[in-house]
Amino acid sequence: MQLTNDTDRMLCLIYNEFLNRRKIGISKREAICFSHPSVLQTEFLQGIHEDDIVDTLTELANNGLIKLYYDCGFLLNDSAIVYMENRFSNKMDSFLETISKIRSLLP
Repeated sequence: MQLTNDTDRMLCLIYNEFLNRRKIGISKREAICFSHPSVLQTEFLQGIHEDDIVDTLTELANNGLIKLYYDCGFLLNDSAIVYMENRFSNKMDSFLETISKIRSLLP
């Protein structure tokens, strides 16, 4: 799965909000529920244009990371949580693979 940088950054913000909700004792079932973009702008996505939020949510839905509703409210899927839990190790594996390829090209 490949995400644009903007979408990856917003997923990080969404995941962070999910973790904050869990930390204060909200159940997982409730913590994965998010409102439409105008509410998200006031809650934790300040400064991000509503149209950009909608475009990003569409990209996340197309990649199977969220279940997007007609009003652009959404549920964070388990696949998004797994993606974020493994994000660092996935990036490190990719980095090490790139280094390995470069080394194999050197004399």
